[in-house]
Amino acid sequence: MSIYNAGEKTSVYYLDFYSGSTLAGSVSSSDIVDLQIQRNLIADKPTVGQANAGELDATFLKPSFTIPRMAGVNVRVVWNDAPYSFGWFYIDTRSENPTNNTLNIHCYDAMLMAEQLCPAYGTDINVINSIAAIMGVLVDASVTAAIINAYNIPQTQMQNSAREVLKAIGAAYGGSFFITKDGKLGFASLYVPPEEFYLADEYGDAILFGGDYIIV
Repeated sequence: MSIYNAGEKTSVYYLDFYSGSTLAGSVSSSDIVDLQIQRNLIADKPTVGQANAGELDATFLKPSFTIPRMAGVNVRVVWNDAPYSFGWFYIDTRSENPTNNTLNIHCYDAMLMAEQLCPAYGTDINVINSIAAIMGVLVDASVTAAIINAYNIPQTQMQNSAREVLKAIGAAYGGSFFITKDGKLGFASLYVPPEEFYLADEYGDAILFGGDYIIV
C-alpha cells in the first residue's frame, strides 16, 4: 500500500499496535506491503441473522519494536492531518518471512469476543448491552435505532454463546450484527418492504377511490 497524493490532499496509512490501552508502536504506509480488510454481513447468500467477524490481513516490514502477543491493531488513516479509524482488530496468527524481512498477520475484530456464554437474559436491548460489555465494545446508535420491540430473551439462551444470541436477535429484526469501523457493535437491516400492486384500469393507470389507491 502506497502513500496517496492528490494535489494538496495527502493520506498516510498506519497500523497501530496496542497492548491493552498502551501503544507499542506504529507501522506507516511506506513499510506496509499489503493490507486487506474484509467485513461480510452475509456469508454466502443474502440472509439475516448473521454476526460475522471482520478480518484484517497485512504484510509489512518487520518493525524495530516488539509487537505484543494478541495485540490490538488499529488501522488508522491520516487525511489532511485528520485521523480516521478503518477498524480495530486483534492478532490471531503471525508469520515471519526472513527472506524479505516482513511479517504477515491475520486478525479478527471484536465479534470473536462474543464466542463465550451469553451473560444475561430479559429484554433484547438489555441483553445486547450485556453482550457488548463482555466483548469490551460500545453499542452503536444503529442498534438502539433498530432494536425497539423489546423481545424477551429467555434464560435458556444463556446456555448458548453470546454470538448465537446476537444472530437470533438479528434474525428477529431482519438484519445482522457487525463491528463498525470505530469498533462498536452495530446493526444493519436487510429488510426490504414488500412490493405493492394497485388496482388499475385497462390502460394500466392506478385507480383512485376516495383519494386513495386500492392495493391488490
